[in-house]
Amino acid sequence: MKDITEKFTTHLKNVLTRALVFVVERGNQTVKPEHLLWALGTQKGCIGGELLGRVKVPPEKLRDLVGATGTEGTETAPGAFALKLSESAKRILEKAVLTANVYNHRYIGTEHLLSAILQLKEPALERFFVAERTDLDELRREVTVVLKGSASFPEMMGAVPAAVPETSQEPAAPQEGGESKGRKTPALEYFGRDLTSREVQERIDPVIGRETEIQRMMEILCRRTKNNPLLLGEPGVGKTAIVEGFAKRVMEGDVPPVLRGKRIVSLDLSAVVAGTMYRGEFEGRLRQIMDEARQNPDIILFVDEIHGLVGAGSATGSMDAGNILKPALARGEIRCIGATTSAEYKKHFETDPALERRFGGIRVEEPSPERALAIVLGVLPQYEAFHGVRIAPHAAEAAVRLSVRYLNDRRLPDKAIDLIDEACAGKRVSAPEPGAAEARRLIRARLDAVADEKRTAVVEERFDDAMALKDEEEALRSGLKREEAARGPVLVVDEEDIARVIARSTGIPAADLVEDERAQLLALESTLTERVIGQERCVQAVAQALRRAKAGLSARERPLASFLFLGPSGVGKTELAKAIAQSAFGDERSLIRLDMSEYSEAFTMSKLVGSPAGYVGYREGAKLTDGVKARPYGVVLFDEIEKAHKDVQNLLLQILEEGELADATGRKVSFRHSVIVLTSNVGLERFGRSGMGFVSGEEDARATLEADLKAELNERFRPELVNRIDRVCVFEPLGRDVLARIALRELTKAVVRATERGIALSIGAGVAERLAELSDPKVGARDVRRLVQEAVESKLADRLLSGKSPKRLTVTVKGRDIALTESRRA
Repeated sequence: MKDITEKFTTHLKNVLTRALVFVVERGNQTVKPEHLLWALGTQKGCIGGELLGRVKVPPEKLRDLVGATGTEGTETAPGAFALKLSESAKRILEKAVLTANVYNHRYIGTEHLLSAILQLKEPALERFFVAERTDLDELRREVTVVLKGSASFPEMMGAVPAAVPETSQEPAAPQEGGESKGRKTPALEYFGRDLTSREVQERIDPVIGRETEIQRMMEILCRRTKNNPLLLGEPGVGKTAIVEGFAKRVMEGDVPPVLRGKRIVSLDLSAVVAGTMYRGEFEGRLRQIMDEARQNPDIILFVDEIHGLVGAGSATGSMDAGNILKPALARGEIRCIGATTSAEYKKHFETDPALERRFGGIRVEEPSPERALAIVLGVLPQYEAFHGVRIAPHAAEAAVRLSVRYLNDRRLPDKAIDLIDEACAGKRVSAPEPGAAEARRLIRARLDAVADEKRTAVVEERFDDAMALKDEEEALRSGLKREEAARGPVLVVDEEDIARVIARSTGIPAADLVEDERAQLLALESTLTERVIGQERCVQAVAQALRRAKAGLSARERPLASFLFLGPSGVGKTELAKAIAQSAFGDERSLIRLDMSEYSEAFTMSKLVGSPAGYVGYREGAKLTDGVKARPYGVVLFDEIEKAHKDVQNLLLQILEEGELADATGRKVSFRHSVIVLTSNVGLERFGRSGMGFVSGEEDARATLEADLKAELNERFRPELVNRIDRVCVFEPLGRDVLARIALRELTKAVVRATERGIALSIGAGVAERLAELSDPKVGARDVRRLVQEAVESKLADRLLSGKSPKRLTVTVKGRDIALTESRRA
């Protein structure tokens, strides 16, 4: 049997000790209520004293109440609890114990003592409060808030008798092979969730393909000390699911004998902190949780987002949760599984080596698309049952494939499962009979609730209620069968539904997303040639390299493809890079363009990879690494690479060889799904001398030009950089016929824009050829575009703004100029 004072908090023991010492020193042997109030109001750091201070009860008046001098000590006297209490003081202490019982608190503290004083209304204390004009209603409200805000547990460990409590039952002796099953854990049940319970596991999705991580977790848990696994991984890779899968194994007994019968309790840290207003409340809750875990060896705590332990509940002069847990974790008294991200681990754990060494890290990597597909297929039945739809297998494949390509800021399998979930929700919402589906869902929900109520009634031996609930359960099942039989055809979620979800978030047309990628790649030349005219050799080389990469035949540790585009200005180098982004990656916004003239100095490197630690701009972002991290599937264009500083070449060496680059914070950014394009005007004068592009059949001139350009490349750039590039593409100067085709394309665009403004614009014979003659071949396509703007679009704009524009106009050649004339109706 244990003394009830073992349930007293340290502050309450100090209050009682001070009251006893005070009366003994003055030759008395009886502690009265005023002595309790004086000790309570002058005890530093206790909740009861802080509450008295809130309603302006002055400590000096309390000293006057008992004749104290203010020099009394605050030391404790362990063994001084054989108190001689007056009858009224005894009633107050009894009431404090009963108050703790009413609020289901496992401890008795100064707040309970103050509540008892206010409830019993002793005459001497009432006169004191009246004399000091104390707002007793406000004080009672404050006390009630504290009592309700403290840890209100569903049951108390050990019964507290209604009479004068003196003893409590000893806990039962541990039993072999599952000793914690008979012990009560009210704090853990209130603040946690038992993942090994069948009710919880029924709502948890199956875990697939994480055997290695679960095996490693079991090995760490079986250590004698520091047996605390810590799962490290990016958000969405499945850290919490691994713990839930381990809990399922424990529940089914599919674990080593040493782990059978364990309870995995997921601790809600925010609930532990919530409602703690006064110093010591949070620490009291956490210590109670630790005591229960310590006394029940079969309990394993799980703290998701465990970095929240660092700093949780801390205040001036107090410890945070991490420091409170350290000793117990190190000695192996409690076992704790944690989960956090790599960034939070570096921020909170690596800066606290004493906490870090208590845990054994388990790296949880993002699964490959193949493994992610297996995971998604494994959870499809749960989503089909919840949404009342059928999910086609190719929809799961599309969810993985499209999420990998377009949702680059998230991780598998979470992003693929989210696509499935949203597509199912969209399908159900747009169903022709949403009311019937909702009725079935409500019946299933009521069926689950009735089953839970029936189990509870049986446990509590309310058999009449259990029979009534059984009848209701059978009626609900019959009703559900009728609804299932009466409903129309099953809704099917397919690839198009997944594409629509992606389209809403990215803005890419859904039709482009579901188009067969193989067909896109086979037609790549024709797609690129529509935008880049007159560069068939370069287009063919680019298309071949991209097909080779998409077929999986290129090196996996390098970028998908890398090109160096050489040629004079205006021949289509940058335009081809944009066309690659549009054709191979579905969106021209997948192009990251870096003008190398902005990176000609050494200090500008920080704009690419970020500023080093200690410099201005550290952690403020970097154009290259942040851009690729946001869009790893895309084209990275280094425009006019010859203008860049030599340090940029060093970056490119790493990107082209290893396929990744570390930014200033040490974070690795992968370029393995990107196409790297470098453009340059090196050897520009050689293009003018070669005469290429003006006459056909100049293979010898081309071969000579390419040899000279490669020699000059090795002089201007590091040879190892040139050798790492997959293909060097030499763009030909544009001949008159090519310029005429470009002019016709620009004129066609002008016709489309005019049609949108209600004007029928037609192009006369010889207009494109005349524009090609007027353009400067050295400037290329840009000069053609300028001529179309001046000769056609500017004149058309003048007519529109004047309000006298006819509805039909024709672009014609008039002498050496281009004219805009009114057309007659046919």
